Amino acid sequence: MKQFYKYFFTYHKVLSKKLMFKKLFIDICYILSSILSIILPIFLGKIVDSFLNLNLSHSFLVFIFLYVLYFIFSEISSFFRITFYLVDGPKYLFEKAIFTVLKKSDLALNPKKEMDRIFSFEHVFEFFYGSFAIFVFILPFLVFFSSLMIFINSWKVGLLMIFNFFLLLLSSNKKVDAESKISEKMNESEYNVTNTLSDLYSGYEEIRNYNSLFFSLRWLKDGYNSLVKAYDLFGKAELKFGLSYELLSAVLIPITIILISFEVFKGNLTLGVAIMILRYVENVKSYSEVYINDSDYIAWAASRAKDAYDNYLREV
Repeated sequence: MKQFYKYFFTYHKVLSKKLMFKKLFIDICYILSSILSIILPIFLGKIVDSFLNLNLSHSFLVFIFLYVLYFIFSEISSFFRITFYLVDGPKYLFEKAIFTVLKKSDLALNPKKEMDRIFSFEHVFEFFYGSFAIFVFILPFLVFFSSLMIFINSWKVGLLMIFNFFLLLLSSNKKVDAESKISEKMNESEYNVTNTLSDLYSGYEEIRNYNSLFFSLRWLKDGYNSLVKAYDLFGKAELKFGLSYELLSAVLIPITIILISFEVFKGNLTLGVAIMILRYVENVKSYSEVYINDSDYIAWAASRAKDAYDNYLREV
């Protein structure tokens, strides 16, 4: 995940001051809505206990107030983010990348190839300015807070969540590191295949005249073979690191429900607190799945981001 955090900051630093402040405003609204969303289960549990005791306290009003704030911040963030990550951010980076190429003044550069390659980074430029990137950025805090709330209310379930958290970090970090290296090979192979196809198409007459079609096709075959091997390695890494955590995740919720049921039966937990703990357990599980299920996407984006920054966005 180091690569992700590195380029998350890098792709914000390359923005102009105006765009950076706009992005900061959008992210603050998103972070506030995320914080409110993980606070709401606390008051939901209190409302359930108050309702069972036929005594609706001020918790209900606080819950309504916090939910309205959550809705407002969430809508503000969504409204402004759409135009930013689809238009403002990518447009600025495209212009910056094209200007960087023009400044190189390298006669060996092929304008068509450079433009095709720059516009192939469209999804990477959108990635770092979309809601998913900021969600991944604050994900450790969300996991930590949810696990802490579980531990405070039930240390037994809390220990289970802490074990789950450390296993998650270990598995996801190794998975992302492995997939980042493989993604670099995939990007290089894709670029080589695209270049070979482009050269073969644009220089077909020269290739035919010099009877060098055999060598061109062999280069193309080697490029495809390299690409297939990279995809095969990527799939093996996905299976290796994902399967172990998926197996644990499948039994996590049933074990938690059994533990909480015993605690409620013994009178150690109220029904409202039990519901709150289950809500946080579901949060931790869904957050954990992002690290496991989407780590390949994160690794790919970080690898492509490195390629785009080193070749087109870094100051020359």
